[in-house]
Amino acid sequence: MTSNAPRRLRRAEAILLKRTSRLVLVSERCVDAHNLAAMLRTAELLGIQHVYVIDQDDEISQQHKSTVSSGANSWIDVHRFSSTSDCLTELRAKGYEIWATDLDSGAVAAAPTTMPDIPPKLAIVMGRETDGISDKMREAADKLIYLPMYGFTESFNLGVATGMILQRVIDADPTIVGAMDSEERNELRKKWYAKLGGLGWEEIYAEWLETPPLALDNVRPTEESRSPRMKKNLAKRLNIKTKPDAT
Repeated sequence: MTSNAPRRLRRAEAILLKRTSRLVLVSERCVDAHNLAAMLRTAELLGIQHVYVIDQDDEISQQHKSTVSSGANSWIDVHRFSSTSDCLTELRAKGYEIWATDLDSGAVAAAPTTMPDIPPKLAIVMGRETDGISDKMREAADKLIYLPMYGFTESFNLGVATGMILQRVIDADPTIVGAMDSEERNELRKKWYAKLGGLGWEEIYAEWLETPPLALDNVRPTEESRSPRMKKNLAKRLNIKTKPDAT
């Protein structure tokens, strides 16, 4: 029966196996909506299911929502808060240890030889582009960490720094990958199958919920479906054929 399963469902099963709720990302007061979109995309690609976004400015919050309304945001859970205190309360209630990125002299380098032991549940906090995390977050954090830098430039781009930090945490404890209980995984399956089914296919895809197909060995798009992702007008100007995102 698996041989008859739509490839997109088998791909979804492979992605589900790698999803984690043990590691979450927190964005505190991010100003640039494109940076936030990059952070969400990176988190999704690394298998992180939950991202906590602290927006303390209504105008910026609306910009964020319009910019990240699709794409990676379709496959992860974004939890929004209007204050750092509310977000901290939620994270503590769910048992997360909080590590915040900071250039404070007491911060620990997020490097292979100095990375602290990874706790059972961990929230990584990335601060604002201009001045980093808030004083409240700094006081509440269980640990402060930073990325070592070896050049003249003052800091990494926020999206780049997010990817580097998350990857180093995962490398320090690979058991993070796929750390999600079966109940949450089943709920995700229902949501994803509904989205992947689309109009007219919901009932057919729903039949696979009872006996999910085997996961693909590789989630990368097939050669036939792989193509450059760029705006159509640019692709036309460069005479490059594009295709919709592979599922």
